[in-house]
Amino acid sequence: MPSPRLMGKHIQLVEYHLMTNQQRVLTTTFWPRPIAHVYTRRREHSNASFSADELSHFNALASTWWDASGPSRLLHKMNPLRISFIFDTIDQYALPALSRACGLQMLDVGCGGGILTESLARNPRVASITGIDMSEDVLAVAQQHKKRDPALVSGGKLEYRLCSLLDLPIPKPASEGQQEERYDAVTLFEVLEHVPNPSAVLQAATERVRPGGWIFASTVNRTAAAYLTTIFIGEKILKIVPEGTHTWSKYINERELREWFVEHKSNVPGSGEHWDIVRSEGCIYVPFVGWKFKGPRDLGNYFFAARRLE
Repeated sequence: MPSPRLMGKHIQLVEYHLMTNQQRVLTTTFWPRPIAHVYTRRREHSNASFSADELSHFNALASTWWDASGPSRLLHKMNPLRISFIFDTIDQYALPALSRACGLQMLDVGCGGGILTESLARNPRVASITGIDMSEDVLAVAQQHKKRDPALVSGGKLEYRLCSLLDLPIPKPASEGQQEERYDAVTLFEVLEHVPNPSAVLQAATERVRPGGWIFASTVNRTAAAYLTTIFIGEKILKIVPEGTHTWSKYINERELREWFVEHKSNVPGSGEHWDIVRSEGCIYVPFVGWKFKGPRDLGNYFFAARRLE
């Protein structure tokens, strides 16, 4: 049964077994109730956007964001996989009557220091991209790094905004005499596992995508294997990820993300939109090689692509 972090119509009963002062094993069951749950309905910043602890953690990483050998090195190594996932998916699954392959208007949510955002801005298939983030320190790093490339400064393709996704005005759809303002693609890479209310973030993202457009996301399954690799080994043993980056209880199973789109965005009467999931890929980090699409999509890290049909 879907997680209440995403579905909004279930109550989560959580039992904690304390093993040490720092570590706990979490088991969950789900109790369905037909209520308008707070996770779906409320839209306050405290309920949907990054928490103060998350912002503090990422602010501390700001000065080293562009150090390819520093604390954010796994993001640098993941960037080529993100780029290929976006454009390979568009090339394979685009709808000729709705989707655009070039001249793309894109929104990068949780852009951080701009690793992915800059790469997309340099891509000739992208007409413009807006990167948004709630960390003032990290976004200042993105702005400064942008100035190192005259093409990014003068080209006008790349814009950064200090705001949450829910603060961003919902673009208007195309109408007679007016141009379509919604985005061709919204990216949510390594975002959903860091927000208190992923359902609200997903809803806000879908509202900003034009028909034929895309949501591209990556996150982590809430499994024992994911805890072992991303937190115990990655953060505590090898320390290739800064400790405190991940919270296991915030991880989202691939099945739960898929079911959110089925329940909320597929043939929902009166919604005026329909989405389908076109691609989901498990990925692993191979030391000395980098990130590769390999392994089951329901075990650890995974990439996800959803397409809006109408």
